[in-house]
Amino acid sequence: MKQNLNKEINKISRNSDINVRNHIYINNLKSKLKRLDEIEKILSIDKYKIAFIGTIGQGKTTAICHLFNLTSDFTVSNNSGRKNENETGTKELLSTGAGRTTICEVIIKPSEKTYIEIEPYTVDEMENIISEFCEYIAKKDNPKTEQRIIISKEVERAIRNVIEMKSRSKTIYVSNKPKKETIDAAKEKFDKLGLDELKKLAFNNAKLESRTRNKIEFNNQNNEQEWIKNTFAAINAAELKEFAIPRKIYLYVSHDILSGSNLSQFDSVIDTKGLDENPIRKDLKKYIENQDTICLFVTPFAAAPEANITKLIGYHLTSKSKDFNHRFVTLVLPHKDEPEKVNECDGDYDTGIQIKIDEIQATFEKLNLDFLIENILFYDALRYYRNDIYSEENIQADKDDFIEGIAGVVERRRNILLDEIKNIQESFTRIKSGNGLTVSEIEAIETAIKKIKDFEDLSKRVQSFLYQDKGQQDKGFVTKYVEHYRTVYPAWNTKHAIHRNFGYYEPKNIDIYYDMRVFAEGINEDEMLKKFTKQPKQVLENILNDLTSANESLKTFIPELIIQLNSLYDDFISEVGKQIQEEAQSKLSPQSEDSKFWEALINEKGKVRPPGETYTDNVCQTLKSELEKGQSLNTFLEIQAGKHWKKLVIKLLSFFGEK
Repeated sequence: MKQNLNKEINKISRNSDINVRNHIYINNLKSKLKRLDEIEKILSIDKYKIAFIGTIGQGKTTAICHLFNLTSDFTVSNNSGRKNENETGTKELLSTGAGRTTICEVIIKPSEKTYIEIEPYTVDEMENIISEFCEYIAKKDNPKTEQRIIISKEVERAIRNVIEMKSRSKTIYVSNKPKKETIDAAKEKFDKLGLDELKKLAFNNAKLESRTRNKIEFNNQNNEQEWIKNTFAAINAAELKEFAIPRKIYLYVSHDILSGSNLSQFDSVIDTKGLDENPIRKDLKKYIENQDTICLFVTPFAAAPEANITKLIGYHLTSKSKDFNHRFVTLVLPHKDEPEKVNECDGDYDTGIQIKIDEIQATFEKLNLDFLIENILFYDALRYYRNDIYSEENIQADKDDFIEGIAGVVERRRNILLDEIKNIQESFTRIKSGNGLTVSEIEAIETAIKKIKDFEDLSKRVQSFLYQDKGQQDKGFVTKYVEHYRTVYPAWNTKHAIHRNFGYYEPKNIDIYYDMRVFAEGINEDEMLKKFTKQPKQVLENILNDLTSANESLKTFIPELIIQLNSLYDDFISEVGKQIQEEAQSKLSPQSEDSKFWEALINEKGKVRPPGETYTDNVCQTLKSELEKGQSLNTFLEIQAGKHWKKLVIKLLSFFGEK
C-alpha cells in the first residue's frame, strides 16, 4: 500500500497543473503514508515492555513478584505468644513492605543467566544526599517544624548503611520491666562531635570513591532464588561497600528462575518509583510516550481510580492524537476481600468487581477522559493466601487472567490499527476514483481558507490578560505556578533540597523546569494553555466539519485532516511547553553556587525572621520575582503561544496548497 501511495503522489506531483484538488489529494496521501509508517512500526513490535506506575505503598512490587513467579518458599519466623516457631512461607524475591521499600526504579528482564546491574548516583550526588542526612540528624529534635528536615525512609536506610551509622535496639528496664529502646548511632555522633565533624566522619566512612562496581552475577554456589532475594535487598539498601546508592536497578533473571513464568512474553517489566506529591514526572514520560510500552496505572481498590493516577492519566489523555488510551491500563489491586464488601454485591466477588468497574468508568467519563473499559484489570496477589483457601490452581488462574488481560490490550490495539489500514485503503480507492471538485466545492474551500486565515493571530482569540496578573482573581502564569510550587511540594525541606540542587532533586524525581512546562501546557484541558486555546481549536475543527457536511466529494479528505489538526494542536501545546521549560532554565541560570538567586533561596534555611514572615512565603516571593524579571515568563508564554499557533494555522492551510 505504501508503494501504491508513493506512486500516486509522484504521478500527481508531475502534473504541471497543481490545482486545489491536487494539493488536497497529495497532502492527504502524504498524511496516509506517514500514518502507515507509524502503524508499521507499532505492528512490528515483537515484545512489549510493561510499566507499573502507582502511588507509594500500594503494592506494585508485591503484584509484580507474584505475577511473574518472582517468589519462593523461605523459612520464616512466626511469633505466636512466647513461642518462636519457624515455618515455610511464600516470600517475594524483591524487597516489599508497607511502602517506601524500593529505593529506585527496577527493570526486570529475562536473560540467559541471573545478574544485577545498577545505574549509580555520582559521587557528588551522594555527597549531597549524605550532607542532607547529617543536617536531618542535627535538626531531628528541633521543636520548630520549619527547621526540621524530612528524609524518605528508603533513602535514610541506604545512607545509614553507606556511612555505617545504623540505628540499633537496646533493652532497658523500667520498674523492673524490660523495654526496647532505639539507639541512633548518627545522633550519638552528632551529640558528641557536632554537625561539621559528623559530616567528615560520614564521608570518611562512606568511601564514595571506591564504590565503583555496577554489576554482580549469580555465582552458582547458592540457591538462585535465595541469591536474588538477598543480593537485591543488599543493593537496594546500599549494604554492599563496593556499590553506590542505585539510581536504577536492572535485574536479569535466568530461564531456570522463570520456568513457568510469563515474564518471557515481555521485553521487560518496570517497577517505577512510587508517585508522591507530584505525579506528572519527567522520568515517567518515556514509558508513557513509547509505543512499545503498556502502562499499568496501579490503584488501590477502595480509592480506584486514585487521585494521583487520575491526574497523571488525565494530563496525557488530553493529547487526542497520541492514542495513549490503547496502551493505558488501570490495574486495581484489591486487598482483604474488598470486592465482597462492596455495597449491593451480596458478598459476591465478581459482582463487587463489576460494580467497581462501573464506578471507575463513570469517574473517567465525568472527567471527559477517553479510557477503554476493557483496559480496567484487577489482581489480588494474596487473595488465595488468606482464609485457608490456598490453591496452586487458583493462584495460577488469577495470573493467567491478568496475562490474558494484557494480551487483550495488545490484540485490541492491533485490531484497531488493522482496521485503520483497511480504512486508509478504502479512502485511497475512493479518492483515486473520484472526480475533480465542482465550482461550488472550490468556492466552499476558498471560504474555509479565509476563515482559517482569520485565526492566524491568536491574540484576537485569547486576550492578553489571561497570561498576566490583573488582580486577586485574575492571576497570570507565574503567580499560578508559584502557588502550585508552594502546594505540590508542601514540606519546606523538600523545597530546600530543590534549591540546593538548583531546581532538581533526583531522589524524588523532581525537576521544576519540567514542572513549569507541564503547568504552562495545562495539567488538564481546563487549565492554562489548553484552556485558553480550546475554543479557537474547536472553531477550526468546526470549519473543517462544515466542509464535510456541505460537500460530498470532500468527505474522504476532511476526516483525516481533522486527525492532522489534532496532531498539529498537540505539537503546538508541546512546543510552547518546551519553550517555557528552556526559558525557565535560562532565567534561573546559572544552575550553580555562582547564582545570587539560588544563593538567596539556599540562605533562607535557618534565617532569623520577624514575626509573621515565613520560609515558604520568602522563597516563593523570590522565585516569583525572578521569573518575572526582565521579560516576564507570563509575557514569554503569550508570545510563544502566538508564534506557534500561527505555525499551526499555516501548516493547516498548506493542506489546501496555501503558502
